[in-house]
Amino acid sequence: MDTVGFSVPGHECGDYTNIVFKDNVAHSISGNGATIYRDPSSPTQRQCLEASFFVAYKCNLVGIVSNQATDNLIFSNMVLIDNRFSAIPMVGAEGEKQSAIMRNIKFYGETEARDCVS
Repeated sequence: MDTVGFSVPGHECGDYTNIVFKDNVAHSISGNGATIYRDPSSPTQRQCLEASFFVAYKCNLVGIVSNQATDNLIFSNMVLIDNRFSAIPMVGAEGEKQSAIMRNIKFYGETEARDCVS
């Protein structure tokens, strides 16, 4: 059975003043470190969704993942260490111009680690 460390809404793109999910760490999770979804109360996240200031290490699946109906997805200011897959930023909106951007992300490892959860 797969698990997730955090399943949380992202924040408004470029707005770092009111972030609910900030400076969290996921470590040795048997599934994903964090799954990011659109905040249903946000009027702008259909156009742009961001997740930032996060660390994930030794997660058995993905450090951070999102697959949301949004035109633009941004992962920023993160450190991802020795996860099976570091990041999977996916957009699923209908439109001609879509983007998945990773900004100021540090990746380390992604190799077999004997002390990881399997």
